[in-house]
Amino acid sequence: LRDFTATSDINGAMGKLSYLKEMGVNAIELMPVQEFDGNDSWGYNPCFFFAMDKAYGTKTMYKQFIDACHEAGMAVILDVVYNHATGNNPLAKLYWDGDKTAKNNPYFNVEAPHPYSVFHDFNHESPLVRKFVKRNLQFLLKEYKVDGFRFDLTKGFTQTSCTESTASNYDASRIAILKDYNAAIKEVKEGSYVILEHFCDSKEENELAADGMHLWRNLNNAYCQSAMGYAENSSFSSLYERTPAWVGFIESHDEERAAYKQSQWGDGVLKTDLDARMNQLALNTTFFLTVPGPKMVWQFGEMGYDVSIEENGRTGKKPLHWEYLENKDRKALHDSYSRLIKLRNDNPELFTSTSQFSWEVGTSNWGQGRFITLSSTTKHMLVAGNFSKTDGAYTVTFPVTGKWYDYLTGDEVEVKDATQKMEIPAHSYRILTTFPCLN
Repeated sequence: LRDFTATSDINGAMGKLSYLKEMGVNAIELMPVQEFDGNDSWGYNPCFFFAMDKAYGTKTMYKQFIDACHEAGMAVILDVVYNHATGNNPLAKLYWDGDKTAKNNPYFNVEAPHPYSVFHDFNHESPLVRKFVKRNLQFLLKEYKVDGFRFDLTKGFTQTSCTESTASNYDASRIAILKDYNAAIKEVKEGSYVILEHFCDSKEENELAADGMHLWRNLNNAYCQSAMGYAENSSFSSLYERTPAWVGFIESHDEERAAYKQSQWGDGVLKTDLDARMNQLALNTTFFLTVPGPKMVWQFGEMGYDVSIEENGRTGKKPLHWEYLENKDRKALHDSYSRLIKLRNDNPELFTSTSQFSWEVGTSNWGQGRFITLSSTTKHMLVAGNFSKTDGAYTVTFPVTGKWYDYLTGDEVEVKDATQKMEIPAHSYRILTTFPCLN
């Protein structure tokens, strides 16, 4: 909310809901808004969990915002921070020793057992902590009518002593803790979303997914590599696993912007030419939003926002650039996002766990073109992209022959041979479907 509009508050965000709705967004995830220390923060320094932060508005304003999102058909997901709290938290202050929580504090560890701690670490094995967290989650669901939560740093919900190299290891206790919280949420609202920033052992993540939770899937490095024009480490394959549990993203608040990295380290024209940069980002997005499963877009990624995460300090306020939409190249990128989201929304059967899905998106495909094929019982779609700096004529395999349509132009394409050559200019893509584009 702080960096989204000039007023840095709920009123400003309310004025932009129509923009998000028109783009096709169906859920808004707010970075932490529970009361945090000070008035200028990302919000990952919580102190009072039952109050919404005054920096953005009153309790009534929060409720009005959530109601307005619902009226516009958008869910609201809160980013919640239960790994830790600041020293201003009453549960920490009640049992205090110098500059740390005391040894007899029934809520907090004196020292965190994991290496990712900031402030004061909650002991989630404590029955009091479990009761507190579940009560808070249920309060937010009932009082504010939110639709779910993104849990920050769930890897830290452990009492198992670990290091950087072992923190991701399978932890049955951590699984039980998160399942307990998930059950408390679903007790109030069955359809609630639960998203975890976890990054742990695949067996552990799959068990959490089987319990109905979603997990963050970070592809920032791969998509930044492809955005800059480098084949090395640019494979998208890990996003393409067939599970609806992964919430994939190109950028988040924790990573550098792809457009910024282009401007600093892009190969050839991807460093010097805005049009080429925005085309490559649109190409990236095409091989992101056409993948089944939920996708998260970090605010202004659709404009090619190219201000470094380190601007004004990593967590510092970032400059607004709504005027980017007045630039034709940036507006074209925005429109690509909108078209692709519309493609998803209009044809949900192509993006389910039962649709047929094949891909060639590894580093070995860089020079031969990258491809995605999606098929349902009645519809087919082919995505073809050229991430390289030279025009290419690539061998493409269609799942069926017959009448196809260019999704971007609406032109009919007669496919007589399943395998044929397709010319694609550098930094460009084509989307072909067996159904006409619905503008």
